[in-house]
Amino acid sequence: MAAMSETTEVRLHGAWGSAHAAMARNALALKGVQYEYVEEDLDNKSEALLRLNPVHHGKVPVLVLVVDGRRRPLAESLVIVEYVDEAWPESPALLPREPRARAAARFWARFFHDEVSPLSRPVLFADGEAERAELVREMKARMAVMEAGIAEDFPSGDEGPFVHGRSPGLLDVILGSCAAGTRVLSAVSGEEIVDPWTMPRVHASMAAFDQLAAGFGTTVPHEHLLARLLQRKARPRAAAA
Repeated sequence: MAAMSETTEVRLHGAWGSAHAAMARNALALKGVQYEYVEEDLDNKSEALLRLNPVHHGKVPVLVLVVDGRRRPLAESLVIVEYVDEAWPESPALLPREPRARAAARFWARFFHDEVSPLSRPVLFADGEAERAELVREMKARMAVMEAGIAEDFPSGDEGPFVHGRSPGLLDVILGSCAAGTRVLSAVSGEEIVDPWTMPRVHASMAAFDQLAAGFGTTVPHEHLLARLLQRKARPRAAAA
């Protein structure tokens, strides 16, 4: 990877309401990186986005570094967040420097990405209440596993609201960027997905980082997000009718 001194431009392609795009934006904001933001319409993906991320068929986010006049795209939210942490080593460090804690942070980040996040869409678009209730139970069970893991691997969290204590890190970026989406799922299901009593560490991290992200301008009102998602859900039914 080229040295950052050779990079002449940083651009991020994202989409309104995308938690994964928010993760990348929040990581850049935490590091104080100046970048151009390109809003994409995921219902009508641009040719530029499809060229930048052909492997994932134009998913966001995509970070584009312009180095010596050449575009170098980087896709996938966790990859981007880790790259930002390494390429801009200024404080705050998003990944712990201690090897075991660093590995644990990566593990739980991947667990959330692969095991928890994929349930969000099925919960929202479930056909019936029974199916939705079962999906919510499964999602909460997986979140409970993450809660227990964080409490064991990061006991320093007692010193502050974030997973790593007083300063936000990788897991806070991931959890906090999903705050609006979590509130949407709670509204749809009629029960708290993450409540402060059974998941105090996850809840504290999510709430604290959500407040921080409000200052970055990367948060979205969950009521507006819910309205847009319900509108999207209604389209196939309207077409079928």
